[in-house]
Amino acid sequence: MSPVAGPVASSTGAQNTPNGGGSGALTPTKDKHPQGRLSARQLAVISQQLTSRDRQVMRTVSQFRVMSGAQLGRLFWPEGSPQTHGRLARRGLRRLVRLDVLQPLARRVGGERSGSASTTFALGRAGQHLLHAERSPKRRIRRPHTPGARYLAHTLAVAGLYVALVDAERRGLVELLAFDPEPGCWRPYMGAYTARLTLKPDAYLKLAIGEYDHSWFIEQDMATEAQTTIEAKARRYHDYYRTGTEQAARGVFPRVLWIVPSEPHAEVVRKTLGRLPADAHRLFAVSTTAEALTLLTGTGAVS
Repeated sequence: MSPVAGPVASSTGAQNTPNGGGSGALTPTKDKHPQGRLSARQLAVISQQLTSRDRQVMRTVSQFRVMSGAQLGRLFWPEGSPQTHGRLARRGLRRLVRLDVLQPLARRVGGERSGSASTTFALGRAGQHLLHAERSPKRRIRRPHTPGARYLAHTLAVAGLYVALVDAERRGLVELLAFDPEPGCWRPYMGAYTARLTLKPDAYLKLAIGEYDHSWFIEQDMATEAQTTIEAKARRYHDYYRTGTEQAARGVFPRVLWIVPSEPHAEVVRKTLGRLPADAHRLFAVSTTAEALTLLTGTGAVS
């Protein structure tokens, strides 16, 4: 199971420390260079101030690489009225920025007036140091930078699907057993002539609905890829399916869901997938972004 899937769904019980900052909006700055090195003592002091929820925020941002303030607020500060959880989220995020656990990036989503909800966040220097101390102590600490608009939109769309599924779990519609964004969901396998290949889904997820578990690979399509690229990706899934590698490791091959922005583009993707061999058709489903949650939670038809 993804290290994110379990803790996030149960994170509402954690409490912030009483010395949190104010509730004003965060102001993203231009990408900045680190100001000196953080000593072991400084990191120890920061670590002592982190709550269980703070650490869950840190791990989740690390796994998705970039998340918006609105997404983090929905995940970690869902309690109370919209005004209350908005205020709690702003306070918590300001505190984590002050501790250098998170860094607000220069690009906003949703417009300047959206405040901290529109700010995008990556791990700050302290967050990287503390997380890598747990997982890979020798890993290099990189300066957070603002990604390009296309990359940012794609990454936030995948994170948004996760947030929507956590909300669905809280409402009792599903049990979220796993959600692994890339690169954690990538699958190495042996191709023709012993070529070493890697299948690269945007995410892997596993849901429990009633008595059944449902596994999915996710392709988040932002309507920016050519049909030839879509067909090549689909053929890679078919090739991987035919190796039997996934079935041997997990007992089932996940359905592949293409999530697209609009119904006209969904028709383009369906037409493209229709060019694959007949035994590949059952591997794939296509949905618009608006309908994806309904499909995944089992209350809508798969097409």
